[in-house]
Amino acid sequence: MTTKCRIVKVLAVPVAGAYDCREREVAEAVSVGLVLEDGQVAWGDCVATANRGRPGRYPLFRAEQGLATVRRAIAPLLEGQEITRFREFDARVDALQESVEVLRPSLPSQPAPDLGGKVMSRRALLAAAARRLMPYEEGEGASQGQEKVPMEWVTVTRQLHPAVRYGVSQALLKAVALARGVTMAEVVAAEWGLPRPDAPPPVHAQTGRERRLEVDKMIARRVASLPNARVEQSPEGLGEDGDQLIPYVRWLVARIGQLGDESYRPTLHLDVQGALGRLVENNLGRVLGELRAVEMAAGDYPLRVEDALIMGDREAQIEALKMLRGYLRFHKMRTQLVAGAWADKPEDIQAFVDAQAADVIRIQTPDLGGISQAVEAVLACKAGGVGALLGGGGAETDLSARVAVHVGLATRPDVLVAMPGGGVDEALMLVGNEMARALARTNLPESPATQVC
Repeated sequence: MTTKCRIVKVLAVPVAGAYDCREREVAEAVSVGLVLEDGQVAWGDCVATANRGRPGRYPLFRAEQGLATVRRAIAPLLEGQEITRFREFDARVDALQESVEVLRPSLPSQPAPDLGGKVMSRRALLAAAARRLMPYEEGEGASQGQEKVPMEWVTVTRQLHPAVRYGVSQALLKAVALARGVTMAEVVAAEWGLPRPDAPPPVHAQTGRERRLEVDKMIARRVASLPNARVEQSPEGLGEDGDQLIPYVRWLVARIGQLGDESYRPTLHLDVQGALGRLVENNLGRVLGELRAVEMAAGDYPLRVEDALIMGDREAQIEALKMLRGYLRFHKMRTQLVAGAWADKPEDIQAFVDAQAADVIRIQTPDLGGISQAVEAVLACKAGGVGALLGGGGAETDLSARVAVHVGLATRPDVLVAMPGGGVDEALMLVGNEMARALARTNLPESPATQVC
C-alpha cells in the first residue's frame, strides 16, 4: 500500500558536478533534498549540460543563483504538501516562472522563407544557411570562424532554469518511490501506463578527447554503441583539412577486430558537432560525399553520425537534415543521422520527429527540465518512429545519472548514454550497476505499492 508522503522541509546545498568542458573547470551544481515526515530524505541534483555556447539556450548554471531559486520558489511550493503522484507535482514545478536578465542577439533574425508548400532547392537552402550561420558567442565555436552578432541584455519572464527543474524533479520522483516502496523506474512506468521494467536498454559510451585509449575499455566491456569521440574541427579531431577522421574510423574498425570477436558488432557513433558542414561550407552534396567516405571506412558496422552540420536556427537545421537524410536514402547509404543541435526543448524534439528529419534524436535530460519532459520526449520519438538516444550531460553527478537510468529502464529508449562525465570506466560502472540493482528489485513479486494511487 502506498504511504502518504508529506514534505516537511526542502534542503538545498551546493555540490560539484563532473566537469564543464567550456570553462575547463568543475561544474557547479545544487543538491535538493525533500525531508519527509518519516525522516527519509529524497535527493536530486540540479545540473546543466556542459556546453552552453549557443545563443537562445539558458545561461551557464551557477550554484548561487540555483540556491536562491530553490529557497525563493521551490520551498514555498512544496513544504507541507502531501505527495503520492509524481507527474502532478513535476508539472507544478515546470509551470513556475521568474524574471531574469539574458544576453540575446540585438539584430532581428532572418525569417524562414515562405516555400508555399514547395521543397526548398539545394541552392536556396544554402543561401538561407549563409544568412543564418551559427552565431556562437562563446565556447568552442568562437575559435572556429563562426560569425559573431551584436548582443544585448534584456529582461524576460520564463520558466525556472532547467537545471533547477531537473534537480527538483529528481527529488520528487525519489520521494514518490520511497512512499510507494518501489524503484523510480516503476513509478514512471506506472504513471505513464508503460510495461514494468524488465530489461536494460543498450548502452552508448563516450570517449571525450581520449579517442584511442578509452576505446579499448569500451571494446573490453562490449559496449553496444561507441565511441562518440567528439570529432570537432581541430588538428586532433577532424583535422584542419578533414584528413584525420577517416584514418580514425579505420583504426576504430581495426581495433574492434583486434580486441573483440566475430559476434561483437557495435554501432559506430561519431559526434562531429557540425564539423563536416563547416569543412565544406554546409554544401549538402559535399557533406554527403564526406559521409560516404566515413561509411566506407566503417565497413559493415552500423554507423551513426551526430550533427553532421549545424545551421543557424532550428528550422534551417531541420530542413538541412531532412534533405540530407533524403540524399542518403536515394543513394542507398546506411548511415543514420543523429540530431543533437537545436533539439534542446520538448517542442524542438517534437518538431524534429514531425519532420522526420533524423533517424535518431539525442535527448539531453538536463536541457529539458523536469523528468516528465524526458519521458515524454522518448515516447514522442517512439510514437513517431524515430530512434531515441537518452542521455545527460558531461556535468551530471552520480545521483542525477542514476535517476536518468530509471527513466531509461521505464521508457526503453533505443540507446542509453553512460554518464556522468567524459570517461568510460566510471560511467559504465555507475549506469550498469544501477540498472542491475533496479532490475533485481523490480523482478520481485509485484505488490500493491507499484500501483498508481
